[in-house]
Amino acid sequence: MSHGSESTLPLRLGSVTVAVPDPAATAAFLHDGLGFHVTPRADGGLDATTGGEYAQPVPRRHLTLLPGEVTRLREVTFDVPEDYPFGELERRAAGHGPAAARVAAGPDGGAGVAVTDPSGLRLVCRPPAAPAPEPLPVTPLRPRRLGHVNVKVPDAPGTARLLAGLLDLKLSEQIGEGLYFFRVGSEHHNMGVRGGSDLPDVHHLAFEVAGWDSYRMICDHLADLGYKVEYGPGRHGPGHNLFVYVRDPSSGLRLELYSDMAHIHDEASYTPPRWEMSDRGNTVNRWGPAPPESFLA
Repeated sequence: MSHGSESTLPLRLGSVTVAVPDPAATAAFLHDGLGFHVTPRADGGLDATTGGEYAQPVPRRHLTLLPGEVTRLREVTFDVPEDYPFGELERRAAGHGPAAARVAAGPDGGAGVAVTDPSGLRLVCRPPAAPAPEPLPVTPLRPRRLGHVNVKVPDAPGTARLLAGLLDLKLSEQIGEGLYFFRVGSEHHNMGVRGGSDLPDVHHLAFEVAGWDSYRMICDHLADLGYKVEYGPGRHGPGHNLFVYVRDPSSGLRLELYSDMAHIHDEASYTPPRWEMSDRGNTVNRWGPAPPESFLA
């Protein structure tokens, strides 16, 4: 499993698609509670857009909501350059077992390749769509970007090997054989993998906010609207980031609002720490209270 070698398949986390029972209700929570910009899609879904990063405040579509009977992860998309070696990705997929299929260019991005592992986890690599031509109205609530996706899968070690061998994701940290943290660049993790689900599912989607001072404003605003925080504020061990978790009441979709994530710059000397499940006091929340049962499910 790759720990720190330079990736030969350049990519970055792009977006995630999730099915929810009532996309309009989930979108209302995202817009009213957290300031996401929401726009309709031609396929009947909805896109949620973030505000952009410090150095590049360009709005980005990071979350697509589609109608479904239950809340379920549909796909995770990685942004890749136009000259990405798709043939190499297909060759690797053939060697690791997942089915690979070409994806046509469309509103969501350029032509690419989708890889689906035996459990049904669908990973798409494609050039991103052109950014929005105009900046969005400024709101201090709106997250900057999608930072990581934490998925639940039937076989966490198997999916971890797939991410490392197929996409060159680098292992940053590990908790037993049940929770893995992977990065695509220097940020500590952009993809989390945990066991505990018969089908690929989303545990949480993590969106970066401005920093410690932003939590008070965001949480006060959510409380004014009648929404409650599920867990936090706190500080994780892996990644050392600050966190607050909230859930959309209509779908149960969990969002982590995070800031101050650690970065790994010295690849040559970095060794991924390994914790055990019994180390929860040092991993889940270094500051204090254990997570609620809803978070562990």
